Amino acid sequence: MKKISKLAFYLFSKIKMLIIKAITKVRQSLRIQLLTTFIFCAFLGLIVARASLPLLGNMNERTTIDYSPGMQQIRYQVQHVVDRAINDNSIEALRQLIEDENVMLEMKQSALKVLVTDESGKVLYKTKQAEEEQINLHNKIGRVMEFAIIQPLNAKTIEQSRQEYITFYPITIEDKNLYLFVSGIPQGVLYTSTTEGDPISYFITIAVFTLSFFYLTKRKMKQIEALAKGVMEIAKGNLGYRVKKKGIDEIALLTENVNHMAEAIMTNIEMERKIEQQKNELITNVSHDLRTPLTSIMGYLRLLREGRYETKEQYDEYLKIAFSKSEQLKNLIDDLFEYTKLTNENIVMGKQKVCINELLDQLIEELIPQAEENNRSFAKHFSEERIFASIDTEKMVRVFDNLLMNAIKYCSGSGQILVSLEQKEEHVIIAIANESDEFTSEELVNLFERFYKKDQSRTNVAEGSGLGLAIAKSIVELHDGNIYAKYSDKMLHFIIILPAKAAE
Repeated sequence: MKKISKLAFYLFSKIKMLIIKAITKVRQSLRIQLLTTFIFCAFLGLIVARASLPLLGNMNERTTIDYSPGMQQIRYQVQHVVDRAINDNSIEALRQLIEDENVMLEMKQSALKVLVTDESGKVLYKTKQAEEEQINLHNKIGRVMEFAIIQPLNAKTIEQSRQEYITFYPITIEDKNLYLFVSGIPQGVLYTSTTEGDPISYFITIAVFTLSFFYLTKRKMKQIEALAKGVMEIAKGNLGYRVKKKGIDEIALLTENVNHMAEAIMTNIEMERKIEQQKNELITNVSHDLRTPLTSIMGYLRLLREGRYETKEQYDEYLKIAFSKSEQLKNLIDDLFEYTKLTNENIVMGKQKVCINELLDQLIEELIPQAEENNRSFAKHFSEERIFASIDTEKMVRVFDNLLMNAIKYCSGSGQILVSLEQKEEHVIIAIANESDEFTSEELVNLFERFYKKDQSRTNVAEGSGLGLAIAKSIVELHDGNIYAKYSDKMLHFIIILPAKAAE
């Protein structure tokens, strides 16, 4: 019993799974949905038309009378008599036929008319209702043959009015050539039939199919209309318009693609606007940052040209300031050129396998004098194992140098700069942290934007061009890495993540 239950449960589960798969397949294919709907509606139309036939009653009924069975019966009866007369070679069988029909006539029942003639057409024997004494054999036989051609016995004879049936047999009895003519009204069989091809049935079938197909496909048509409306709205420029997705078939997929297309177009337009805005900001910032040192240079050179100095020391001081401002101007132009070059998609990286531990150690050693001048110190937390990465050394040195110099310039509090290095799975993680004033989330994101400074008053360009972190971000991304900033426990952290390279 348990085995039967398990088998039944297994079969039920399989059948259920097949049904679910079939339904899912139908829902995923618009073609199968339309084909299934068409077949269902056609079948429904036929069923309704068939069911409506009894309700139509006499509208589809046709009553007919078939005389062919009666004709066959007369033919068989006469044939039997003729066969017996020929076998007996006696006229008695014919006489018996005549007497039987006379009896039927006296009883006022339907009787056959029988004539027996010789070769000249003289009537030798006949039933009582026959009045002929002499007949024209040629005409009589012609009528019989004409009727046989028009109404063959092996075909179904259906008539609306009764017709006399005539049959003819030539007989030789006792060396005499005789002719037997038998005629009568055959009995008809009544038939009542329903016309299968009636126009009303066809109309009902077509009407039911059309209405049911229209109703069942109405939902899909609404989806198509909604999709067409959505495409029209998007074409008009309403990129925020979204078409509601319904189902999982091709229309739903097309709806999803249209929404994605609108979203992609909107994103591209927003990006173009942002690029245009950044371009304008870049021009404004570059103009401002170039104009400030250039104005100072021109001012001090004008003083020197006009001789507006009192001592040689003052002359040297003016010349020193002009040269310093020139260097700032050159650095700004170099940074701008470097950033533009890094954002070019055709830039080629000269990568090679480098030990990051040794590279950072060397950079920190070179910056110790500048750190001590600013009362700063470095604290290293490196992994004992040697960590390698495939990098463009010159460009990555610029990244590390920029972050370390920023830490030296802007570190507060104890003045300690923390540098850590570790490898996690397939990534190298470098972190440079220093004490700093608090940063908001928005400020941390904007740190890597071009010309961004936490202090938005840009009066003091000596602090830098504002392109250092933007350049660092571009270089790291060209190495398939990532760089970001976070602020926690009064410490500003810059984290660089690079793909690791296996040690040899």
